[in-house]
Amino acid sequence: MKKSQQLAVDTRPWRDTANNKPFVRIKNVTKKFGDVLAVHDVSLDIYRSELFCLLGGSGSGKSTLLRMLAGFEQPTSGTIEIDGQDMTEVPPYNRPVNMMFQSYALFPHMSVEQNIAYGLKRDNLPKGEIADRVAELLSLVKLQDYGRRKPHQLSGGHSPG
Repeated sequence: MKKSQQLAVDTRPWRDTANNKPFVRIKNVTKKFGDVLAVHDVSLDIYRSELFCLLGGSGSGKSTLLRMLAGFEQPTSGTIEIDGQDMTEVPPYNRPVNMMFQSYALFPHMSVEQNIAYGLKRDNLPKGEIADRVAELLSLVKLQDYGRRKPHQLSGGHSPG
């Protein structure tokens, strides 16, 4: 079996003094793609107030581990818990986790506002709440004047890529 580069996990103790329970617990997670061992027996706890960083070289398993946390990949073995609930078999759309993809994809036929609102509409949020959240997010990234434009109409400085 081929083995990929090793993923380094910092396991120094850190405790959430409020409840001393990890918010995310990854236990003995392994992921194989055919003969390739992408993630090997990773265990880690992430606490609610903790600032956590996952570092590793190319091919070390960082993205695969995050894709398993988000539910886009299933571990070959091991478990993933979020807030005490086993999420190993829970589909991505039912997990309290989001993921920012390395290669973003925008719908070119939709405005910037519509692209932002897409996921909120799929979650059946009320129209007023969607409008408020879209406005808030556009303001946050200083694109409030560009919401009605199509993605290709944004300059490089305005585009997320």
